[in-house]
Amino acid sequence: MANITSAADSAFSEDRNPNGAAQAQAALLLESLIHSLMDNGALTKDQALEAIGSAFEVKEESESEEKEPEAIRRHSLALLSSMRSSITAHSGAYDKQPAALRADEGADD
Repeated sequence: MANITSAADSAFSEDRNPNGAAQAQAALLLESLIHSLMDNGALTKDQALEAIGSAFEVKEESESEEKEPEAIRRHSLALLSSMRSSITAHSGAYDKQPAALRADEGADD
């Protein structure tokens, strides 16, 4: 599932100097939501990592568009990399299969 959305569609496309603290808080919120979705079986680890990888690709591609200072881009990539590491290390009851498959198994009872 590659993200075909242009970096120009980003919510940050108009802000050439986003606040680093705001970026970190947004990343923390997003990471918390991803962990919560995984803990509840609504999102698999593979799906979460694919979404983070897609965001990473968009951010890397934005370099050629020169839409933000290099330091901001590097900071964003570092946040995504940290998030990817956290999700990779995540373990829980629902890591093995998507919620739809678990629901089907319960129907046999």
